[in-house]
Amino acid sequence: MSKQQRNITLDTSEEKGFDYKELLGKVISYWFLYVISILVCVTASVLYVRWATPDYKITSKILVEDQKSSSSGMGTNMLSDFSSLFDLPSNAQNEIDILKTRTLMAKVVDQMKLNVTLFKQGRFRADELFKNEPFDVEVNYKTDSISSRISKIQLLKSGKIHFVNKKENIDVEVRYGDIIHLSQFDLFFVKNPAFKVESGEFILSIVSKDSKVEALSKAFDAQLSDKQSTTIDLTLNYPVAAKGEVILQSIMNNYLQGNHDNKVQTADSTIAFIDKRLSIVQKELTVVENDFAGFKSSNNIADVDEQSKALVTSASDYNNQLNTQEIQLAVINDLEKVIKDPNNKTIIPSSLGDQDPVFAGAIGKYNDLLIERDKLNMSYNSDNPVVKNLDEQISNVKINLVKSFETYKKGLQVAKNELANRNGAIINEIKSVPKKEQQFLDYSRQQNLKQELYLYLLQKREETMISKTSTIASSRIIDSAKSDQEPYKPNGPLIYLAGFALGLLLPFGFLYFKDSLNLKIVSRMDIEANTVVPVLAEIGNNTDSVSLVVTDNSRSVIAEQFRSFRTNLQFLFRKDEPQVIMFTSSMSGEGKTFVSLNLGSTLALTGKRVIFLELDLRKPKLSTSLGLDYNHGFTNYIVSERDDIDNFIQPLYFSENCFLMSSGPIPPNPSELLLSERAAQLFARLKKEYDFIVIDSSPVGLVSDALIIEKFVDLTLYLVRQNYTFKSQLEIVNKLVNEGKLKRTYLAVNDIKTNKAGYYGYGYGYGYGYGYGNYNQEVKKNKLFDIFKKKS
Repeated sequence: MSKQQRNITLDTSEEKGFDYKELLGKVISYWFLYVISILVCVTASVLYVRWATPDYKITSKILVEDQKSSSSGMGTNMLSDFSSLFDLPSNAQNEIDILKTRTLMAKVVDQMKLNVTLFKQGRFRADELFKNEPFDVEVNYKTDSISSRISKIQLLKSGKIHFVNKKENIDVEVRYGDIIHLSQFDLFFVKNPAFKVESGEFILSIVSKDSKVEALSKAFDAQLSDKQSTTIDLTLNYPVAAKGEVILQSIMNNYLQGNHDNKVQTADSTIAFIDKRLSIVQKELTVVENDFAGFKSSNNIADVDEQSKALVTSASDYNNQLNTQEIQLAVINDLEKVIKDPNNKTIIPSSLGDQDPVFAGAIGKYNDLLIERDKLNMSYNSDNPVVKNLDEQISNVKINLVKSFETYKKGLQVAKNELANRNGAIINEIKSVPKKEQQFLDYSRQQNLKQELYLYLLQKREETMISKTSTIASSRIIDSAKSDQEPYKPNGPLIYLAGFALGLLLPFGFLYFKDSLNLKIVSRMDIEANTVVPVLAEIGNNTDSVSLVVTDNSRSVIAEQFRSFRTNLQFLFRKDEPQVIMFTSSMSGEGKTFVSLNLGSTLALTGKRVIFLELDLRKPKLSTSLGLDYNHGFTNYIVSERDDIDNFIQPLYFSENCFLMSSGPIPPNPSELLLSERAAQLFARLKKEYDFIVIDSSPVGLVSDALIIEKFVDLTLYLVRQNYTFKSQLEIVNKLVNEGKLKRTYLAVNDIKTNKAGYYGYGYGYGYGYGYGNYNQEVKKNKLFDIFKKKS
């Protein structure tokens, strides 16, 4: 594989960058299209700005009061603000949601009858009327859901109204007040005495309230002014500034009224709740008070604290008395031992305790007798009658004393038992006091709670009644609805810019899609995008009817292009060696004959001997284009055994250095003739006698003839033709070069229109020659013209 082939194989995988020069060339080539497009689009944008229905932005601002929620604690903190149970704290985001509700917008639409709109018909547009309508439209709906109806109204000089509704096939003339019956509603007109309009055309639009609500909801917006604040910015877009201000103001007023009504409704609900609770609490308080009174009555309770103190005091007194009695009994028991002891002759103590007077008197008498006996014992002995008499008395007194003692002891025991019983009863009563006191406290607490709740409800009822009469909305308007001075839509500068940009994009898009849909080669980019085989020459369009455009004195653009072609070839030729140049293409009609003829003529102008070989044996054209017969040439030479090659070559009259071997008769087996040894001998012979051998071969995309003779060729020129060769056909030359079937292959582009985008820079010939306009005159001046014409 040659170096060129390796480069082609490698380069076909590389992506080409964007060609700005080609884009510039397209713009320059189609400048008129861009100018027309820009003028049309800018003019359209100007007319749109002038006649489009404007939209104004109406703004306002609402402040939402920041209401703190009450404490959620129990007890008196919760009861300190009873209304907090019903008046939830306002939230700015919640208020925004309320402002955006369909209910609020529907109320505004219904109040202002916004679904009925009257327009004044102008020359280019219809303008909505507001507060300057010559008449009012009264509509009586027959159904809740209606479809849109557009009617035309014309005020006649006769004072009548011409009403037309094509959808319902109504065309009538009516007077003010006359009812017009439609399928969905009836309507009539009321003249506005403030406006004296005798004639004019109007458009009446009646739509459903739902559709109008939806349209206004889309044009309305509410947003927080700042995340840290509770102010809300309201915006409404509407084509009539004054009407938009009224609509937005109505939205705010209805919102505030709804807020106020909600507070009043809340107050009414609160009052009704309080009244209901008052009735229940009053009944509960009565029941508690009756139960409490019965409890005190049944338990003889007047004052629990005082009665408890008295019981404790009585219990203490009885306990003291009981202790005294027990002490007395203990003393009596001790005395009983002394008294009943027969050996005891001692005095009985009489000062212990509180004794009974009878018992005390008996003890005193007994003690006195003992003292007297002791005195007698000092004077008399025990047998003395006086002493005995006294002993007898003491014995009798002691018997009485014992009887008195038993009586006294029984009395003390009875008193003790009575005191113990009384003390036990008081103790039992004291033990029952805590339970009674607890019940007393429960009744007292219930009574106090019900009483406080009853008083609190009475207080809150009065407070709610007062707040109901003086309540205000929790939001207020801080900026009333106000429209901008200028409409925000249409935006003139932006639309002008868009029109200009569209004017640029439309031609670009047109050309882009035109190129995308074009399967043929139009520009250099089409070639470079589909192959990396180098382009050696680019030949312009031949506007004349002659095939030969290069002669001694030709200075046309296309002649200069062939001279440039010749110059490019000089860098590829081997010096002082004959060169074989083959022209082929993908299909017939791409200009092989035309390009090969003129290139050969250009080479001959340098004094080189050039011979043309017409080897398109299946469809020869070179001889025909020169006006010569092709029936004596290459085929004849191959099939004959003659070596006089000059007999098959004929000179060409336009140059003494140009010669032609025509194809000869069309053979049935052209490929076999090209493979013969005589063909190789022919090329060897011609290389000795001529400097350049120019071969007009058959299309390689159709037959393989060109590939057969490629081994004799030094340079292959592959012809493509603008707006003729298909882009896909370039894959043929890619494949042949990559497979090594075509060596030293270059492209030549033919029939380029100099005004086509993508082929820029081909006007250079105008500066050095006559240009296309003078080409015919130049050819006519050529001395060979007449000879060539006769031979043709």
